[in-house]
Amino acid sequence: MPLLMLDLDNTLVDRAVAYRAWAAHFLDERGADPALLDEMVRADGDGLRPKPEVAIDLQQVLGLDEQETANIVKVLRQGVLDHLRVEPVVVEALGRAAQAGWTPFIVTNGVVPQQDLKITNLGLDRHVAGWVVSDVVGVRKPDPRIFEIAAEQAGMSLEGAWMVGDAHDTDIEGAQAAGLRSIWMRRGREWPRGLAEPTAIADSFPQAVETVLTWG
Repeated sequence: MPLLMLDLDNTLVDRAVAYRAWAAHFLDERGADPALLDEMVRADGDGLRPKPEVAIDLQQVLGLDEQETANIVKVLRQGVLDHLRVEPVVVEALGRAAQAGWTPFIVTNGVVPQQDLKITNLGLDRHVAGWVVSDVVGVRKPDPRIFEIAAEQAGMSLEGAWMVGDAHDTDIEGAQAAGLRSIWMRRGREWPRGLAEPTAIADSFPQAVETVLTWG
């Protein structure tokens, strides 16, 4: 059974939608100008910016006091958890992959317990063979060692494995460094010019799984 390695945020679950929903709710609760929503989204940097930098920007955007600023990252993370959903089509695609002999395994950058809670609260733990979080193993994508660690935890090799993810610099470049075939989740974007292209590009997770099943 080859490994099907999967990113979590904005691949299996739509973190961008969850963050935006939390931000809108946060503004509404404070009676703040809804027009600040786009500024909050920019401050978040699609979840990839260091959280201390996000906190500073949100302080400026929202006019937070010292205590609110100290707590905003915790509030943000809980808000994302509260609004995060897994689509039924994602669960169905994971099932198709498993039935076809693939072993789904999540490889995610992030902190614990945030990433663990996303996986378990949404029930994704029932549909994957396991997961590694960079905060636990001390290695972050794109370092190819995180894929080797994932394979070791799964009791498998990287031979024939694929990686599916939305970040060109961590998911795809990491997969390429590890010698894996890769699928980039487009999310309405164009592949950056000048970079080595992924094996394939998909507009949805089910499409990514179908590509893997077709290629074999």
